[in-house]
Amino acid sequence: MTTNAPVPRAQAAKSEISLTWLSSALRRFLDWERHEARKLLPPALRSWLLGRGARAAVVTARAGEIVVADAPGAPGFRISGAEIASGSLDAALARRKLSRKGLAIALELPAGSFLPRRFDLPVAALSRLDALVDAEIERKTPFRRDEIFVQTAVQPHAERGKTTVALTLLRRDLVAAALEGSGLLFDDLASIRAAPTPGVAAHEIKLAGTGNDQRFFRAAGALAALAALLLIVGFAVDFWRQGEQAAELDARIADLSGQAAKIRQSADRAGKESRLLERLREARRRNAPMTALWEEISRVTPDSAYLSDLRLSEGKDGERSAELTGLARSAVELPMLYGRSRYFSEATLTAPITIDPREKLESFSLRLKIRKEPAS
Repeated sequence: MTTNAPVPRAQAAKSEISLTWLSSALRRFLDWERHEARKLLPPALRSWLLGRGARAAVVTARAGEIVVADAPGAPGFRISGAEIASGSLDAALARRKLSRKGLAIALELPAGSFLPRRFDLPVAALSRLDALVDAEIERKTPFRRDEIFVQTAVQPHAERGKTTVALTLLRRDLVAAALEGSGLLFDDLASIRAAPTPGVAAHEIKLAGTGNDQRFFRAAGALAALAALLLIVGFAVDFWRQGEQAAELDARIADLSGQAAKIRQSADRAGKESRLLERLREARRRNAPMTALWEEISRVTPDSAYLSDLRLSEGKDGERSAELTGLARSAVELPMLYGRSRYFSEATLTAPITIDPREKLESFSLRLKIRKEPAS
């Protein structure tokens, strides 16, 4: 028979330190590999893979022209919006011996056009990041998802197990207004960024489907060998941790099972006590106790009368009654007084009323039927 003991804290801490060291070592190896690979590749191939051969072009809001930056051996130039509108962007670039793939167009807008937002998430929720971002936008902003551009960035959090999601939002109508007169469309843009402003954080939204994204994936394909190596290391680490995690999980399951059994016993005991208390309350509600009856009789009996005898009895059918004997100034009024009580259904005299010669009061004998449930 095999038993699973809890993993000691020292061993768990040692495993955590080992994983941290391994992660740091892999990160350093990846940085070194990328740096060395750039040295080995020819400049043309390196530019093609990393997307650095594309010439940068900037469109300023409402400027109506594209400003292409200088490149090694090629001066910069401007393309007016009228030239693009009269033909096409491809034709304007072809006249300058350029293609759309060789041009990365960025639109510059005032920094105030961008709306930054931040919220915290558990690391385990990152698999549903897109849905959570949509929910955050719908809940915390006045915009619909199709009315804005969104740039999402995941940043580290000071608290372990959490991460910070930084959003940069930009209204589409502001972009459309900025492109008016330039002859450009949304699809022509590689990114939208904030114009440099002293003391204001820089914002940039990269648009999907640009040539830079394609070159990024080609660069990822060129590093497939490294990815395979990392995958093998990842499987090794996973198998190494599997035994420890299984032992720790079994120990936690056993501990939680014991706690659940205790909670279940406590819940059963509490349920039984609750049902017993409910039955006692129901019995008390249906059958008024002697103290309540005595208090009610004392309340109803007038000051001009007093009791000499009180007896409670219960018949075979469960009906209870009270028999009162005493003296009163006016005994004939007593049945009516007791009949109004919420505890008694009726009150009747069981003997003739006589005058007590010594007390000069009327003697009475009265029978009261006790209600099974006091009237509300």
